[in-house]
Amino acid sequence: MTTLPTRRLYVSMITSLDGFIEGPNGELDWFEEQNREFERYCEEMMDSVGIAIYGRKSYELMAQYWPNAEAHPRSPQELAFAQRMNALPKLVLSRTLATAGWNNTRVIADPAEIAALKRETGKPLVAWAGASLVTTLTQLGLVDEYRLVVHPVVLGRGTALFQQPMKLRQVRAQSLAGSLSVLCYEPIR
Repeated sequence: MTTLPTRRLYVSMITSLDGFIEGPNGELDWFEEQNREFERYCEEMMDSVGIAIYGRKSYELMAQYWPNAEAHPRSPQELAFAQRMNALPKLVLSRTLATAGWNNTRVIADPAEIAALKRETGKPLVAWAGASLVTTLTQLGLVDEYRLVVHPVVLGRGTALFQQPMKLRQVRAQSLAGSLSVLCYEPIR
């Protein structure tokens, strides 16, 4: 009897060089935009995943933007990406959010549901945003890989991606147009 492979869960986050995912006041204005290689990386990632996982705060930010981006895109590329994003199944891990208005979205309160999804076959799961979400998934040992898109900026303070120490093994590195670095690590268990 052959055992089918289970789904992997990876965290894919944009970080500053010093490991922050947002500035001290929640600002996200330090992201480098107009990097065609980064856009291609995001498109390929979007096509490779089966479910996107968000925490409540990140979900609310994304839900405010992407449905509107499909209705009023700034470019043909944004329209194509918005259509993919809006069609992708999404989970929100939250103890406070009762319902989700963004299409293809389900709210769950128990991370055990994510563990159950990992045991199924299918495309990988990806957690795209939220330090609290990453902390929860990490503490439960659910993360198989961390994919960090490092921007060449030092914020000095803000919201750190990692809230606890851990040992990691680098499995891949990629440069995007010579300015962004994608660093991929697996936890050492």
